[in-house]
Amino acid sequence: MRIIIDSSDQPFIHRLLGEEIEQVDTASTDLRLQQALQVARQQKNHEAGLDWRRNALFLVLFIFLYAAIGASLTLDLTTQAPSHKSLVYALEAVPVLIAFSGLFVSLLFLFFTRSSARRLRSWDQSISILEKYTGSTLYLQINEMGARTTNYSQSAINVALALFICVTWVVMYNYFTFTTSGVIGSVISLFITTMTYVILDIQLLKSDTSIAVDEPLIPADEDKDKK
Repeated sequence: MRIIIDSSDQPFIHRLLGEEIEQVDTASTDLRLQQALQVARQQKNHEAGLDWRRNALFLVLFIFLYAAIGASLTLDLTTQAPSHKSLVYALEAVPVLIAFSGLFVSLLFLFFTRSSARRLRSWDQSISILEKYTGSTLYLQINEMGARTTNYSQSAINVALALFICVTWVVMYNYFTFTTSGVIGSVISLFITTMTYVILDIQLLKSDTSIAVDEPLIPADEDKDKK
């Protein structure tokens, strides 16, 4: 059976095979499509495993930061006030510093989850396209089984969790800044929060697009043979 390639799938197939083809014979499918499908499945599983380990690492770090900020709030500076005022100010600033650290880490966690969700979505789309032209519909069938109101996206859940954690640290950072520095400090903290997000967004996007995509990557062995 021959399958005509959809116009929407033509750019993907063309970039993958390096040539334009109009249709695919499922009985004698191009070996490159089969290999690409196998690599896509393995890479998606690898990405999912890294995603879970990374999320667990971040959650452990957040638990530590929550415990640290809770411990800092137990400091009673009224009954056991240090002799030097500078030391008092330093101890009052401890919750603010911990909250800012939590804010920074939570922003990184949010960017990590967004990037991971984008990559997993790209692998899902690639697997769907490759299965369509290799005569296999297992991935499509599994996704459609029980796909009703509970068909939630795990990537979207991870992004929602990261966004919730980020919002909590934004609130805590601005609250502690307000309690120690007043309204002016709270306004400054909001400005710092916004600028931190913007700077991280710009820098991470810049590093992601720094790789040239118009030149193919050549393995080291092949490069030596050509020389």
